[in-house]
Amino acid sequence: MIITIDGPAGSGKSTAARHLAERLGLAYLDTGAMYRAVTLRALRQEVDLTDGDALTHCAAGAALSLRYDDGRLRVLLDGQDVSEAIRSVEVTDNSHYLASTPGVRDVLVALQRRAAGDLGDVVTEGRDQGSVVFPDATVKFFLVADPDVRARRRYDELRAKGQDVGFDAVRDAMAARDRRDAGRDVAPLVRPDGAIEVDTTGLSIEQVIDVLARHVEAAR
Repeated sequence: MIITIDGPAGSGKSTAARHLAERLGLAYLDTGAMYRAVTLRALRQEVDLTDGDALTHCAAGAALSLRYDDGRLRVLLDGQDVSEAIRSVEVTDNSHYLASTPGVRDVLVALQRRAAGDLGDVVTEGRDQGSVVFPDATVKFFLVADPDVRARRRYDELRAKGQDVGFDAVRDAMAARDRRDAGRDVAPLVRPDGAIEVDTTGLSIEQVIDVLARHVEAAR
């Protein structure tokens, strides 16, 4: 069984995917962490972010793996734990270069499909999981939320990690990212065919998981 959860930044898809997988006893695949990891690699190697061939080469050469220790995601890049480093503002602001590069997406989509095959029953989240990577998934979800609520979630997350950011800057950056994600030529952010849309604006995480779990159980 493959369950996909797509949606824009701040819609709650990562938290929902992790908790849904935990409740149902399934594996969890965070594909956004993969894009962040190769973005970090490109930044560290000072790769020209507008050079698609160079970015593809960078992604193809990455030794990337995801592990879970007591339910916590650990991202290993070239033998180093980069779980915190990939959540920086710099990585967030530049990940769209990698996400919009066809060669990079080919590398990571292949990796995601292999990972899902190895894991078996899995909950996977991202921006193109139900539309591109797993179009035949058993259940597809598309999470949405009010833009200000999404920005507040991201702001609170960054502040909790000690990052000095302003709410307006976070909101503006998120709006710009929404436009890029929806308008890119390669795998734009769309509601996948057959996806169940869930608005998480006024819901607690427990309520969101209840909604998702009911749909999954009905599909089993």
